[in-house]
Amino acid sequence: MSREHINLIDRVERRHIPVDEMVDGDSSLSTTLIRGLDILACFLDGTQTLTNAQIATRIGINKATVSRLCKTLIALRYLRRDPQGGFKLAPGLLALSYPILSHMKWRRQAVNLMQDYADFSKGNVSLAVFNGADAVYIQTIGDITNFPHVPEMGMTVPVADSATGRSLLSLLSDEERAEKYLEVESAYPGALERCKDRINSAIENCQKYGFCTSYGEWRETIYAMSAPVGRTSDGLDVTISCGIPAYRGRKDEIENDLAPRLAAVAENLRQFNIFGT
Repeated sequence: MSREHINLIDRVERRHIPVDEMVDGDSSLSTTLIRGLDILACFLDGTQTLTNAQIATRIGINKATVSRLCKTLIALRYLRRDPQGGFKLAPGLLALSYPILSHMKWRRQAVNLMQDYADFSKGNVSLAVFNGADAVYIQTIGDITNFPHVPEMGMTVPVADSATGRSLLSLLSDEERAEKYLEVESAYPGALERCKDRINSAIENCQKYGFCTSYGEWRETIYAMSAPVGRTSDGLDVTISCGIPAYRGRKDEIENDLAPRLAAVAENLRQFNIFGT
């Protein structure tokens, strides 16, 4: 994997916005709450255990403050102590996601079609929505055996650098897309300029053919395709994506068979009116 790819992935997974920058111009924001959430976000890169010192280094605050915040998070059951030392995320965080996921009942209606496509493509199929300048998986189906990484609910990918993100962009109006671009540029300076042609091409392909593709851009080991599904009744833009290991993916097969089939799955989901709109 090239250094550019490693740096981009690391930047997404460890992205941290300084508190001073976040509260600039808005003194009503709680810096204590932000720092507590920052501690939880330290684990987004998949790290299982972090020490007090490691957390302090990552978010730029002193160890005494980290200790106090971690003690509070443990009391709330969002963190737990590792028997070997340090802190780990606690199952209490899963309870926070339940109200979100349970409200997305339409996810369950997509499962059978997703499974059929995953079996056919031998890839991992996911539903995703916007999460700021990223897209976040809300449903994933497939076999992760021998897969280069583990796609799972909650995993994020950058909007500008991924087929999933570009597919979501195709669902926006020109005005909405302009606002999203501001969000992306704020989080990932230079990303829009670097990916401008690929973003525009992907949006055009989604609108014309119902899908877009990306070959090793986000992760060099993954070939990806994505098809926009639509917008839910409460305003979430949804796309369906599939990733397959690059070593067994052929670009001609993806463009002429797998990606059009994925677009057909998206169309079937619309025909089923899973969003009830």
